Amino acid sequence: MINTPHNPTGKMFTREELEFIATLCKENDVLLFADEVYDKLAFEAEHISMASIPGMYERTVTLNSLGKTFSLTGWKIGWAIAPPHLTWGLRQAHSFLTFATCTPMQAAAAAALRAPDSYYEELKRDYGAKKALLLEGLKAAGFIVYPSSGTYFIMVDHTPFGFDNDIEFCEYLIREVGVVAIPPSVFYLNPEDGKNLVRFTFCKDDDTLKAAVERMKTKLRKK
Repeated sequence: MINTPHNPTGKMFTREELEFIATLCKENDVLLFADEVYDKLAFEAEHISMASIPGMYERTVTLNSLGKTFSLTGWKIGWAIAPPHLTWGLRQAHSFLTFATCTPMQAAAAAALRAPDSYYEELKRDYGAKKALLLEGLKAAGFIVYPSSGTYFIMVDHTPFGFDNDIEFCEYLIREVGVVAIPPSVFYLNPEDGKNLVRFTFCKDDDTLKAAVERMKTKLRKK
């Protein structure tokens, strides 16, 4: 199972990395599930779908969603693309889980997927500007900022501010600064591996991002 562009890190797998993974899958007769819900939010490299790698379509299930590309996360509408011998199993599982989405949302989803290329171009341009705004603001506030090639998240190191872990820092951020962030240790099998990190998002209006940045620049102090 791979996720590219990756949440929470923003990493995007390169073609060389995907081809290496494909080689391992073919050598070991492994199925691959590719979570590509952020495929339209690739800022620094071209998104490469795993199913497009030679020899991988017949063993890949590609998963995507309306949630990120169309800002409809609450709808929980997505899809899986795979060859017939794999979709058979998916359809059986789906019948006992979701079964169906209500008709109006299905119609809306179909309308969204007919959006012209200009929609995706504008989406990437707008998010690119928001990313730059938050990125520079986080650096100015004193965080160690890590690269994010895709998604609308930015990962930072909070240790310059002297807190023991991400949860303690995020609670302080809420109480004393008035800004909410995600403690990434919840994503780790071993939470200790993520205790120095914090995840911010830039899928907000510009005024909200500017206000958050100003609060952190004003109220956060390095220890």
